[in-house]
Amino acid sequence: MKRFAWRELQLATDNFSKKNVLGQGGFGKVYKGVLPLSNVDVAVKRMSHESRQGMKEFVTEVVSIGRLRHRNLVQLLGYCRRKGELFLVYNYMPNGSLDKYLHCEEHKAVLNWDKRFRVVKGIATGLLY
Repeated sequence: MKRFAWRELQLATDNFSKKNVLGQGGFGKVYKGVLPLSNVDVAVKRMSHESRQGMKEFVTEVVSIGRLRHRNLVQLLGYCRRKGELFLVYNYMPNGSLDKYLHCEEHKAVLNWDKRFRVVKGIATGLLY
């Protein structure tokens, strides 16, 4: 598990620019970035250190998800801690997350039965893992 420098994440996300926001959840925003040295696309989750629940989620993700390697799960590449802020760095998913397709948030078309079956099989392999 790599510990990223804050400056590296700042450069990757263009100083956490609004144009790079991929989404927002209960623990903070997720930004698209490109790592400056390796040119790898990443998603950077920026979390507030202020809530105990945020810190608990941070530690859980680093310890447990950091060890997982499966083709149907996004890979946690590393983390960063800086002045009360916590950052998780994941592989970037260019097609977005599965929930957007299932809930048709961005795509008007409903998944056909063949695609739905492939999704179910993929979820099952992830759960079995």
